[in-house]
Amino acid sequence: MKVLSVFTVLFSLFAFSFAQDSTAGTRLDSLQEKLKILNEKVDKLQKESRQNEIEKLREAAQKRAQSPESAQGEVKQKTFREGSRSLQALNPEISVTGDMLTRYLSEPPHYTEDARTGFRFRVLGLHIQSNLDPFSMAKVALEFSPDEIGVGEAYMTWINPFSRINLTAGKFRQQFGVINRWHEHALDQVAFPLPIELYLGEEGLVQTGISLSWLLPQLTASANELTLQITNSSNEHLFGGREYSLPATLFHFKNFYDLSRDTYLEWGISGIAGTNDNLGFTFARSHRWTYLGGLDLTISWSPVKRALYKGITWRSEIFYLNKQIEAGSRIKALGGYSYVDYRLSRRLILGIRGDIAQPPVTENSDQFLWQVVPYLTFWQSEFVFLRFQFNHLAGHHLAEKDNRFTLQIDWAVGPHKHERY
Repeated sequence: MKVLSVFTVLFSLFAFSFAQDSTAGTRLDSLQEKLKILNEKVDKLQKESRQNEIEKLREAAQKRAQSPESAQGEVKQKTFREGSRSLQALNPEISVTGDMLTRYLSEPPHYTEDARTGFRFRVLGLHIQSNLDPFSMAKVALEFSPDEIGVGEAYMTWINPFSRINLTAGKFRQQFGVINRWHEHALDQVAFPLPIELYLGEEGLVQTGISLSWLLPQLTASANELTLQITNSSNEHLFGGREYSLPATLFHFKNFYDLSRDTYLEWGISGIAGTNDNLGFTFARSHRWTYLGGLDLTISWSPVKRALYKGITWRSEIFYLNKQIEAGSRIKALGGYSYVDYRLSRRLILGIRGDIAQPPVTENSDQFLWQVVPYLTFWQSEFVFLRFQFNHLAGHHLAEKDNRFTLQIDWAVGPHKHERY
C-alpha cells in the first residue's frame, strides 16, 4: 500500500512537471517573439536618434560659421605672435656672379681699342637683396671688374603704397624698351645689341632717380603697365653727363596679350628727354635737348607641358635719336635689332641676331653699321651656362669689317642666379 502511495505521488509529480515544461516552452516562444519586436524598435529608435544628432551638429556648425564673433575668436586663438625675429631671418640674400670671356679676333692685328684676343674676366657681381619690412624691399648690385669697382644698381622699392603702384628710388637700370633693364650676364647674347651700345653706351641706360610703375586697369590688352622715371641726366652718350642738371624724364607703356595657352605677345613704346649742355641745374632757355624714342615687340611660344625643352622667342626693337649739339645742328640716327631664340632641348639654345644702326654723328645719312650674331648656349643649370658666339660687323662708308669668336662662361652662387633684374 505504501508502495502504491509512493508511486501515485511520483506519477503526479511527473505529470505536473511535464505540464509545467509544456507551458514554459509556449511562454519562451512568446517571449522570444516579443524580444525580437523590441530589438527592432530599439534599432529604429537608435537610427533616428543618430540622424537627429547629425542634423543638429550640422545646424550648429553652419550657425558657428556664419557668426562673425565666433569666426574672429577662432582666428585669434590660432594666431601665432612672436616677440622678436631671429638674427638669421634678418640676414639679406647674398649672391655672387662671375662673367668670363675668351675671344679670338680674326682680323689682324687681332685687337681693337676696346677688345683683344685672349682671356678677359669681364665682371664679378655681388648681389644683395632683402625685404626691409612688409611694405618695401631693396636690391644692391656691386660690380668688380679689372678696371674699376662700381655700383651697378642700388635701390629700394615700396610695394603697393597705392593701389597697383610700385615706387622705386635709387640707382637702377631704366625701363627703356625691354633688354636695357637686364643685367649683362643675363642677356640672351654676350653683349647688348649695336643700337644700345651706340646710343646708350656699352652698359646701357643706368641713372639715379625715382621710378613709378603703375599696373593699369585692363584696357585693350590682357595687361597694361605704365612706367614713369625722373633721373639725373648723367648718361654721357645721351646727355651732359652731369649729376646735377635738369632731370631726364622717361616713360614706357607696355601692352601684354595672351594669344593662347602657349603663346604671348608684348609690345611697348618708350621715350626719354633730357639736356646735354653741361649747364647744371638751371631753367635757362638755352639748353640743348636730347630725345630718344623706341618701339619694342616680343612674341614667345612655349608649350605648357614642354616649356623646359621647347620654345621660340622673337624680339625686336627700333630706336630713333634726335640730339641737338649746337645751335641749329642736330644728330639724327635710326637703329634697331631683331633676334630669334630657339630652345632645342633642356640644355641647348640656338639663336641669331641682326643689328643695324646709323652712327650718332652729323651728316650720317649714307652711313650705317650692321652686324650678324649667331650663337649657341649650353644651359648646364640655373647656376652655370656656356655660350659660343660669332660676331660679323661691317658698315657702309665706315671702318673695315670685324670678325670675332667669343666663348662666354657664366656662373652664380646663391639665390640670385642669372635672373633678368
